[in-house]
Amino acid sequence: MTDSDLLTLLTLQHRIDQHMTLHRDAPHSDPDPLDRYFFPDLIVAAHLIRLSWPDGTCFAPSGPLADLIDHHLVSATVQRHRYVPGQRAGSTWPAPEDPAECAALLVAAHALLVGEDHGASGLVDRVQPLAAAAYSRSAANIGAVLRRMDVSPDLARALACRSDGFYRAGGHRQAKQQVPSRRCRFGIQHVPALLPETWVHTHFSDLLSLSEHPSDGKVRHLRRVASLKLAEMSAGGTWPECAKKLQIPWRTAQQSLRVVKNALTESNLWPAFDEAMESLARQLDDSSDRVDYRSRRAFLEPWRLSDADWAQLCHGLSRFRRGINSPTEEAATALIWAQVTQGDHLHSPVLSALRQSGQSTHRLVASISQLRTPANRKGAKLELLCRLEAYAVRLAAICDQQGTSAASTSSRLAGSEITG
Repeated sequence: MTDSDLLTLLTLQHRIDQHMTLHRDAPHSDPDPLDRYFFPDLIVAAHLIRLSWPDGTCFAPSGPLADLIDHHLVSATVQRHRYVPGQRAGSTWPAPEDPAECAALLVAAHALLVGEDHGASGLVDRVQPLAAAAYSRSAANIGAVLRRMDVSPDLARALACRSDGFYRAGGHRQAKQQVPSRRCRFGIQHVPALLPETWVHTHFSDLLSLSEHPSDGKVRHLRRVASLKLAEMSAGGTWPECAKKLQIPWRTAQQSLRVVKNALTESNLWPAFDEAMESLARQLDDSSDRVDYRSRRAFLEPWRLSDADWAQLCHGLSRFRRGINSPTEEAATALIWAQVTQGDHLHSPVLSALRQSGQSTHRLVASISQLRTPANRKGAKLELLCRLEAYAVRLAAICDQQGTSAASTSSRLAGSEITG
């Protein structure tokens, strides 16, 4: 071991001593909350170096220190294989008994944590390859155990497995770690169930231009998946948990993920998706007027368009044929709800209520489709859509006002202000 190696070991020992005496020397001060993660992070990083070795050789400051870690791992492997059938299996987690080997492992673990780039993104870049190697070479539960340890949020993000653009928060349905996958200044309350089309045009136009045949249906799936990703970034959890928080049915979310996964994987567009998501997240971070879509969804859960407002909206539009697919106030309710909450009209409360009561939704869905079909956007139907959009804008403003009751909403929106 060289003098330089010894200096490196002593420097880390000094840092360890400082953290061990931190609370004792300053019992009345407010320590940095990240200080409590110093030892848990160091322990997990040491296990990660061990389980992924020799992939983490670059984090050992010198060849002699790397040789010490290598010697420890060879000895540990021999010890595990000495157990005979019927005896308890050797531990996957033994610490080095030799002080020099232990010191070398801790120095490599510390280098993994701090690196040259102290930022969270740099930590992810360093940890993810080692985590992937460790998870693939170890028992199935090793990755889950590591991710459940009480480590810092940045290390928890770095340890999460990633697959097709999304991180998995744990190996089971109920993961201990619910840490967001990104440091965000916006929250999940600012995420709608369907990404607004203006956001799509601003951040996903390059991605769509590279996609083959981006139909309206595929774009709608992309809007839903992007919202799930924003939820993961800001609140953490698995995609089913994110879907539940956004009130997206599990099967709907699964189908959208399948469609988007196939489209992006075939064309190798996941990096473009990640870049678009990061661009959108930065915009939301910087925004000073973020919309609370969760509050809007809760506000409009019991809301229905009143007969009086429907009559006002239809005033002067006498050319509607009263057929099975003609516009109805229930259809108008679903469309207004969808615009205000930026949700899917198929998951609107009025349609959900029909499903829960066992009634058919066919007629209402057909009526909505008649209004949404581009070919039908002319004449009286186009005028009605314009009025519904104006109504939705006013309703959204009322939703965003604090202390406004849903019961008073209809009366505040009725009248010539809507119909012009």
